[in-house]
Amino acid sequence: MTQSTETLVKRSKLPSKYARFIVPLVLTFLMTFVVAGISTWRVAGGSDIFFAKWMVSWMISWAVAYPTMIVFMPIAQKLVFMIVEKPQPPKPKA
Repeated sequence: MTQSTETLVKRSKLPSKYARFIVPLVLTFLMTFVVAGISTWRVAGGSDIFFAKWMVSWMISWAVAYPTMIVFMPIAQKLVFMIVEKPQPPKPKA
C-alpha cells in the first residue's frame, strides 16, 4: 500500500465517539438478518417468495431493532455492571 493510500484509509475511519451508535447498527443489522430469515423460512419455507418476504421482514425488524437498541443499550449496560465485577487495574511491578 502506498503512503497516500494508507493516509486515505486512516482518514476514512469515524472517530471513536461514534462507536456507541455503530456497534448497535452493525449488531442489529446482522442479528435481524438471521432472525428474520429463520422466521420467514418457518412461514414461507423454500418457496419462490421466500427471498422477497425475507428482505421485507428483515428491513421492518431492523427498523425497529436499531432504535430499540439505542434506547435500551445504556440500561442493559447498567444491569450488566451490577452483575459483573469491575476488572482490577494491573498491579505495578516491583
